[in-house]
Amino acid sequence: MAVIEAPPTPRLASALVTGAVIGFAVIFAIVCVAMLLAGASVVTTLGMSLFVAAFGGPGFGTMFGANWYVHRHGDST
Repeated sequence: MAVIEAPPTPRLASALVTGAVIGFAVIFAIVCVAMLLAGASVVTTLGMSLFVAAFGGPGFGTMFGANWYVHRHGDST
């Protein structure tokens, strides 16, 4: 008879890193679309999107990743 093992529980660190990357991408896309719709040039749009995503994306993403982890797996301690 085969022994079935439960998959390992993901770690909080991986949730934080994943959240930071996703947060960067989401904030970059939102700012990029908003600026293009507002009529900004492509170079300005890319520059401002990178700036805002670099400062706002990882913070937003890590907060969201930590909340999602605790919601799904309980407290990390």
